[in-house]
Amino acid sequence: MEGLNWTLEEDRQTITVTFPTDPVVQLKLTTARVDALFKILGLLREHMVPAIQGQFAMGQKVEAILDPVWATEPDALAGDSLLHIRDPRYGWLHYLIPSVEAHKLGDLLRAQAELRITDRQSSVVN
Repeated sequence: MEGLNWTLEEDRQTITVTFPTDPVVQLKLTTARVDALFKILGLLREHMVPAIQGQFAMGQKVEAILDPVWATEPDALAGDSLLHIRDPRYGWLHYLIPSVEAHKLGDLLRAQAELRITDRQSSVVN
């Protein structure tokens, strides 16, 4: 953010934010406070306008997390799928995916993985 100075301290457990005010104001944030800040900012962002687009425009260049750690388990109440994905920037993110959508997701991932395997095999044969 323009004008603000963000510094990761040597202990790697504290961030100092310096505000260019008169007098200068500094805010020190521990790891726990950064996590809490992410959470409240996310909750507030959900209610801001413009809203985040409801559909993703495919084919965009994105900054993706390579091979994220993930886990899945059935939801105790409805039997839908709870998907947990670890983002190194934001921590564990949790998604409740209805069974019909989980089935679609599984099919799409499987089809994409099989295409990738077929492409590799055909390039080896040629």
